[in-house]
Amino acid sequence: MKKCKYCQSEIDDKAKICPNCNKKQGPKVLKWVILIIIIAIIGGAVSGGKKENTPIKKDYMQNEVAKYKDIEYSIKKVERTKGNSDWIKPKKGYEYVKVTLKIENKSDEKISYNALDWQMVNADGVEDAWGTYTADEDTILSSGELDAGGKIEGVLIWEEKIGDNNLRLRYYDNLLMDNNYTLQFKLDNKK
Repeated sequence: MKKCKYCQSEIDDKAKICPNCNKKQGPKVLKWVILIIIIAIIGGAVSGGKKENTPIKKDYMQNEVAKYKDIEYSIKKVERTKGNSDWIKPKKGYEYVKVTLKIENKSDEKISYNALDWQMVNADGVEDAWGTYTADEDTILSSGELDAGGKIEGVLIWEEKIGDNNLRLRYYDNLLMDNNYTLQFKLDNKK
């Protein structure tokens, strides 16, 4: 004889339904299975979500090499200029900021690069795309592909206020889909 799980009446060991309360006497296995699943889900959510990830560095000084997805970005030179002729000059109170950028593909795959992925942010927080104000055509960084192990160097130019010492060059991995920059360089006048 065993006791009913619900009303505690004495019933036959083989009874599947209690004759007193008419409730099913099924095994407790289902309750244990459900309890184990719930514990597993909670345990997975608590411990599985805590991966030890090193934060990706986003902010670099001008003399540092930025690394992102096995690609290295470095600034080789920053030049501030008033233009190279009487015809090509910045507007009053502004100067051209020419940045020579180097991209090295350290990955095992071909990658794409595009000058439009780079934006300059000034001290006022204004972010602008580059322009081809004064550079020779063969030195401008445009767009293309780099084979694994390939590298390219090119110039990007912005028109900025004279003496702006808070310029930041930002790279966007996907400018159309993401408002957050991938990495940025703080520019100085030392290089």
